[in-house]
Amino acid sequence: MKFDYDLAFSRNLGWVDKKEQELIKTKRIALAGLGGVGGVHLITLVRMGFKKFNLADFDVFEIQNFNRQAGATISSIGKKKIEVMIQMAKDINPEVEINSFPEGVQKENIDNFLNDVDIYLDGLDFFCLNIREAVFAKAYEKGIPAVTAGPIGMGAALLNFMPKGMSFDEYFGLSKTDDKNIKALLFAIG
Repeated sequence: MKFDYDLAFSRNLGWVDKKEQELIKTKRIALAGLGGVGGVHLITLVRMGFKKFNLADFDVFEIQNFNRQAGATISSIGKKKIEVMIQMAKDINPEVEINSFPEGVQKENIDNFLNDVDIYLDGLDFFCLNIREAVFAKAYEKGIPAVTAGPIGMGAALLNFMPKGMSFDEYFGLSKTDDKNIKALLFAIG
């Protein structure tokens, strides 16, 4: 069967209008972390019709990921999350354009990871606070909106950091300490 973008995502109309659906095709999203949070974000965005991504994850799927991670299956155990999730995205939309960062997002590649993106979406593990600080700081410096949305119990926390608005560091204050336990507490409270 030949893939037809308009037909595949036609039932999004109503959630978005035709002009917005066309705009969705043009936007590039940087997403770091493809586990429990990031994997769901990726699949949801691909199903909305987003096509352009910069994806970063260095981890592999394990059986203990089954309860919460979109790509965790018997056949994916031991496979790199980024490879599994890219294949899932391509199975939904073979037209996706993905820049892959299989070493994860690191201080050395943050500029490339955020190159030409319209928004950064945080899917990093809770305890990856140092790299999270660095990515949010670089996104703020580049004028890129940045979003963190994570599950908390049966709810979720959603924080948007917009260019010229309050920065991630101003909100959480993580740069005020080097103590990883205090950083985790500040992030959780925030």
